[in-house]
Amino acid sequence: MARGRASALLLVSALAVAVGSAMAAESKVEGVWGIAGPDGQPKCSGTAVLAFYQGVYVRALPKHGTLSGDRVLEMGRSTYRVSGDRVEVDQVLTWSAPEPRRSYLIRRGGEPELIREGETQIVLKLCPSLDPKQLIQ
Repeated sequence: MARGRASALLLVSALAVAVGSAMAAESKVEGVWGIAGPDGQPKCSGTAVLAFYQGVYVRALPKHGTLSGDRVLEMGRSTYRVSGDRVEVDQVLTWSAPEPRRSYLIRRGGEPELIREGETQIVLKLCPSLDPKQLIQ
């Protein structure tokens, strides 16, 4: 009986660590990401950025000028999930800008980076001045 309790306790502890690791990876992905330029800095304005927040993915222009002032122009929306060291973004289905499923490698250590996998690798870095909650509504 003591052995059964010990096994159950070990299983519960392992599950808690796994859930904690997944939540930590998720929180490192949440934010607004811009493509890193030649200087290594993210481009956070004047171009599309990627926002990740609570399982929702949005590609957007954060400060798109209109006659009534600056607005967020959403160019695509989907869902994402963190799986180990990757972010998996489901296919974006829009008439104007469809995107295939995408996978991003989460580079850890130092400054966080996302690397879009595929034929053309693109490095993305966090845009600390932008809040994903303002882009994802």
